[in-house]
Amino acid sequence: MKTYTNEQIQELAENALHQACAHMQDALGVKTGDWASMFFSGECADVIHAIFSDYIKSELGGQK
Repeated sequence: MKTYTNEQIQELAENALHQACAHMQDALGVKTGDWASMFFSGECADVIHAIFSDYIKSELGGQK
């Protein structure tokens, strides 16, 4: 099993948020990510990143 640093976990969480937004934007026909970058900034981004990071850590913890 690969070991991940906190920085790598944060990067995975950030990428997950970007991919989730891109998926929704594609489905909705949204042409730019301008609103997403504003919507997912500050406290909102912190909460989402924490949730994704916790999920990643739980997945890693379950891989024994």
